[in-house]
Amino acid sequence: MSGKQHFKLEGLVVAIVTPFQPCNLRVDEDSFVKYLQYLWDAGVRSIIVNGTTGEFTSMTMEERMHITELARAHWPGIMVNNVSAASYQDALALLEHSQQPIAGAEAKVDAALLLPPYYFSAAPEEGLERWLRHVLEEAHQPVFLYNFPAHTGNMIGPALYARLAHDFPLLRGIKNTFDDVPMAQQFKYAMPDRQVFIGSDKMALEAAEAGLDGNVSSGGGSAIVSAMLATVDAAVKGDDESAESAFASVTSWHDQREGMGVLDIPAAKVALASTIEGFSATVRPPLLPASREQQQQLQDAMHRLNNSKS
Repeated sequence: MSGKQHFKLEGLVVAIVTPFQPCNLRVDEDSFVKYLQYLWDAGVRSIIVNGTTGEFTSMTMEERMHITELARAHWPGIMVNNVSAASYQDALALLEHSQQPIAGAEAKVDAALLLPPYYFSAAPEEGLERWLRHVLEEAHQPVFLYNFPAHTGNMIGPALYARLAHDFPLLRGIKNTFDDVPMAQQFKYAMPDRQVFIGSDKMALEAAEAGLDGNVSSGGGSAIVSAMLATVDAAVKGDDESAESAFASVTSWHDQREGMGVLDIPAAKVALASTIEGFSATVRPPLLPASREQQQQLQDAMHRLNNSKS
């Protein structure tokens, strides 16, 4: 895939993790390349790099750009790059880098993902709109807005989204990360020709049934990647029984993880470390890795899920 302006996200989109070396917390490039191959072999065809699951706020601008280059060089499918930053100048720099040919004349990032500004929570809508317009005016590739009010403290409402989508044809849709499918539907009603994704594994089936365009999985394509793929595939075919059957594994994994008190990202890395040789479950502060006891519990949960499929 090479930055096609007319591509369409479809099927399962996986927000990927960023592997770090346990000794120095540097990006583990070898594990990252193995991880991309693992996802491709599993059937994943669309990924988001440098997203929340990728711990982008714990990474430098240079590291994020390097991850973009590394992923583009080794990922043959659709790639969306999160260019979000608190400063619109930094967001513009990341967007400009994202729009450049990276590994040859045809190898570009397919689309950008953009949060509203964060830290100044409950910012006036006019201020949010000005900030977003500053960045969108420089976009020469498709862009998806990224709504995550729990982290940013700022909500992109349907009316603001509609104004921006009307003025910027390259604004192709929005990713809403909250467990409120009816609210996410408001964005589809506002701009029916644009795509609306929900960023919640536990809401994936409900989102599909509600007519949204898909789910961005926050599980990093780890323990439940096959179940997520099967859920999405069955939902697209209208096979409700198969979709619900596959989705039971998704719900079970997240219920068990939450019961252990382990966050999504550390849990995903434990699962990947159990699957990919040399992959570390290391996260960067302020996140904490799963304890040894939690790691064993997560591995046991994976085994139970795998046994239930066989």
